[in-house]
Amino acid sequence: MKNVIKNLLSVTVALGLVVIITTACTKGSSSVKQNHSTQYKEKSYSVNANKVNQISLSYRDRNVELVRSTDNAVHITYFQNDKESYEINVSDENKLKMKAITNKRLKDYIGLDADKAHRYVKIAVPSGITSGIDIKTSNGDIDLSEVNISGAVDATTSNGKIKVSNVAVDKNLKMESKNDDIILSSVGIKGTFDATTSNGNIEVTKVAVKDTLKLSTTNGDITGIIKGAYDAFSISSHTSKGKNNLPENKINGDKTLDVSTNNGDINLEFVN
Repeated sequence: MKNVIKNLLSVTVALGLVVIITTACTKGSSSVKQNHSTQYKEKSYSVNANKVNQISLSYRDRNVELVRSTDNAVHITYFQNDKESYEINVSDENKLKMKAITNKRLKDYIGLDADKAHRYVKIAVPSGITSGIDIKTSNGDIDLSEVNISGAVDATTSNGKIKVSNVAVDKNLKMESKNDDIILSSVGIKGTFDATTSNGNIEVTKVAVKDTLKLSTTNGDITGIIKGAYDAFSISSHTSKGKNNLPENKINGDKTLDVSTNNGDINLEFVN
């Protein structure tokens, strides 16, 4: 009887080990398949700039960089996999649209930080491009550098910085961020320049406008250097719970400077 019980126990243990090993192998195989399906591949898209009069880019959880291309084409570099891809097309009205498409489930967002290197889109445009450019993202930064744009530019993000350096825009430049800073350096705008953020600072270095400069933030400071003579600007400024080195109202200027902050300081200087 003891031998029978011993044999039954041996068989039970053996069967248990088989189940455990089989389950582990199945999970391992499933994990390999999942990892394979989520591997990112670098992709690119190009179109002649003369065939486009508006560029609209809409993302989520992406850093976006706008730079100058070396030819007369618009080039977009991005990464995608089986769960995250992009829809890119040029409409009959010559509007280039790029929209992020995702079929991720909640569990797929675990370990999101590991994908940071691939959560990036780079757009290169030729110097003097006449197209309007509209960039929208969230949980990511927007970086514009070394570009001259004849059209208008609109950049919006939340939970991310906006950085603009060595950029010239012939029409209007508008940017909005939430929960982070807007940093501007060597920027020249012929139209209206409107920068707004909340829970972040606005820092300007040698920013020049021919028309209007609007800077507004909540829970942040506005500081830096504006390119141009003090007497060239009509000024309207307001701050609550902060210091302000500008007059609240100043008239007799060919250009307009409108600055406001809540729970922050204003400290701007002028240089020719």
